[in-house]
Amino acid sequence: MSKDDLIYHCTALVGQVGYFIEKFFYWCVDVLVWIGDVTGLGYMLANILIFVILQPSLILLFIFLWLKERRKNESNINKRRI
Repeated sequence: MSKDDLIYHCTALVGQVGYFIEKFFYWCVDVLVWIGDVTGLGYMLANILIFVILQPSLILLFIFLWLKERRKNESNINKRRI
């Protein structure tokens, strides 16, 4: 395969992947518009609530729960050694 063939195939692949990413993005936008319409909040407020408040809150919650379980497991391991 020549260098030009490789560039052509890579460009075509990037174009196909880009097409699917664009379709997925606009599908996500449609879902956010729908959520905004159903709740009466609108697209922008629904976006803020989900990605600025809800998602970071869930990440912090799961980090807290993971650390709690990790400490619990460490104390169980230490008790078994004694």
